[in-house]
Amino acid sequence: MSCMKSDKGEKYDLAEINLKSFTRSSVRTKVMLTLLNGSKTAAELEDLINTRSTTILHSIKSLMDADLVEKKSQEYKLTNIGKIQAIIIDDLINTIVTINQQHNFWLHHDMSAIPEELQKRIGMLGQGEIIKDSPETPLKSLEYFISALSRSRKIRGLSPVLVRGYPEAMAHVVENGADVKLIITNPVIKAIQSEHKELLDDLLDKKNFKLYLIDDDVRASFLVTESFLNLGLSRIDGSYDLGTDLVYAGDKAVLWGMMLFDHYRSKSTPLITL
Repeated sequence: MSCMKSDKGEKYDLAEINLKSFTRSSVRTKVMLTLLNGSKTAAELEDLINTRSTTILHSIKSLMDADLVEKKSQEYKLTNIGKIQAIIIDDLINTIVTINQQHNFWLHHDMSAIPEELQKRIGMLGQGEIIKDSPETPLKSLEYFISALSRSRKIRGLSPVLVRGYPEAMAHVVENGADVKLIITNPVIKAIQSEHKELLDDLLDKKNFKLYLIDDDVRASFLVTESFLNLGLSRIDGSYDLGTDLVYAGDKAVLWGMMLFDHYRSKSTPLITL
């Protein structure tokens, strides 16, 4: 353990100057982030960052001295190294914003259901909306979920629980032509066999419906469509939080959700018949 700590400490020492340069000047950082969108003149940077040109030029000089920015004609652009660092800064900022937006959710739920590589890219989710049940609206999250589901044409999902109304809603969208692939756990398949066998037999005959079985102890439930991601996690104490979901929209959130589905799909087996 001490060797690992020493190794990480040594790596930090090697990168310390660069890490501190990310945060010591907000103007410097904003210049790099702005140049991610393409080359800009000093006047364009002044307008976009809303900062005096003298301050911007001072920051640009320090970035050029560090080989992060170069000048072509009258425009400034990121070097190869500058672009890599700017992408990292942008990802870090997006991650912080995403976590801060729903601070309590991420703090009090079990993150082990999300693979580490996707935890690193959690900034892709953006600023989501939390859908939470209350005493006045005890089924709010379920109603929102089923309503959004009914409008979707491509659906990928994972569920460790059988929610009332879910099988019927899924059968409806499959009947309407949606492309549906779902991953379920052993307890869920047993519940379906007991309560919805005829419905599922019919679904398994549909070409646009695929079902997969996973043996793992799954601590997440999610559904991703062509336009949004609906994500639920177990609480840290292990209990499943059925009444609280996070909803994220946009291409990046959908891509993140699809990667999460692929992660669990790789650990699952197709279910052809009950």
